[in-house]
Amino acid sequence: MKKILAFTGSNSKNSINEKLMSTALNTIPSEQIERIVLSEVDLPIFSLQEEQKGFPESLKELFKQFSQADGFIISSPEHNGLPTAFLKNIIDWMSRIDQKFFGEKPVLLLSTSPGRNGGASNLKVLEQLLPIWGGNLTGTFALGSFSHSFDQDSMQITDAKQAIKLEKSVQNFLQILHS
Repeated sequence: MKKILAFTGSNSKNSINEKLMSTALNTIPSEQIERIVLSEVDLPIFSLQEEQKGFPESLKELFKQFSQADGFIISSPEHNGLPTAFLKNIIDWMSRIDQKFFGEKPVLLLSTSPGRNGGASNLKVLEQLLPIWGGNLTGTFALGSFSHSFDQDSMQITDAKQAIKLEKSVQNFLQILHS
């Protein structure tokens, strides 16, 4: 059984990207999924001065979790067309331990937002940078107009075409994960 590490790039307690992640993970039948909450990883804002103090233990533990995973599913919010500063800080720290911290493993990128774009601009940025970090992109999925496209009671995407697109993205990720 393959181990999938799943997380969002949000530090919000009520993240809509967490909800999208839950929906995506519910389509996965029998994998070992480890869901981590990055906001629980205690890291200062990256700087050379902070790095000179040594790598925080929480970072070393996170890196160990990445090393033990066979693949990754990430749901990243978008702030002003970019990944969140919160996620960027995690990436900055992880890349100091090993530039290719994804270990040449498959990565599925997800995003949602209240706007029609669904965070697609942020996914394009991550898509371009993922190979630098050793991630093998299997696909992206952006769900626009979250409040109109997602039923929070049933935790389901209400637009059938979008629901099928998400399921296909997850299935493609799983196929590559097992190849």
